[in-house]
Amino acid sequence: MGDVLRMLGWLVMAFGGPALALWARGRWGRPVAWLGVGALTFLGAQAVRLPLLAGLTALFRQGLLPPPRDPLAFNWVVLSLSAGLFEETARWWGMRWAQRRQARHGQILGLTDAVVLGLAHGGTEAFALGLVGWTTLMGMLLMREGLIPIPPGMEAPVAAYWATPPGWVWVGVLERGMAILLHVGLSLVIWDGVRRARRAGWAAAVLLHALVNGTAVAAMSRWGIGVAEGLIALWVGLFLGGICIRLRNACGITPQS
Repeated sequence: MGDVLRMLGWLVMAFGGPALALWARGRWGRPVAWLGVGALTFLGAQAVRLPLLAGLTALFRQGLLPPPRDPLAFNWVVLSLSAGLFEETARWWGMRWAQRRQARHGQILGLTDAVVLGLAHGGTEAFALGLVGWTTLMGMLLMREGLIPIPPGMEAPVAAYWATPPGWVWVGVLERGMAILLHVGLSLVIWDGVRRARRAGWAAAVLLHALVNGTAVAAMSRWGIGVAEGLIALWVGLFLGGICIRLRNACGITPQS
């Protein structure tokens, strides 16, 4: 039963987000291209961010850069800010492209377009993480059944993996669901900035993304995953509520816009 729970959890994580993006696109009749744009904004951001982080780590290990006084705080700031900077910059460019595409077809980029773009971005991230989790589970199963050998020095991590209750996978599924909602909210912030031709929307999205990421990392290291997930849920709720109120009061925008 535990194996089934783990398998189902990783499958839901991998395919739930993309399925939601597909459903929203069809429900609102938005362009198929939005799925690709949303996916590319995530993949493109990581294609630049991850090598840069790896290079920075290598420079510290080789002594080419002085070590930070507080490595934990340094990692917290760098990881959080880089996530916000690269992902929201890619989202801004993707949204600008989508706006120009709509203009060529005599249409405007509406709120539902931004929602689909956000779902595609967040769904791609969930798919990638779910795929990694599924692949890891398959490898662990093969090692447990003796079909492949356990690599030297990996005995303790393998034992720790199986000691973790299978239900914890579903905590990750819940976290991905909240992350997807966060991406929808950030997509709306970027969309509002693009349609008003104001880069303040991009700056706000970068800072909000970094703030939520930083809160989660700090809470995880100090109080554990339960508190971290609770704080993320609180951030997402406040964030989305504030965006909806702002758009409705300032612009009279409804979901059909």
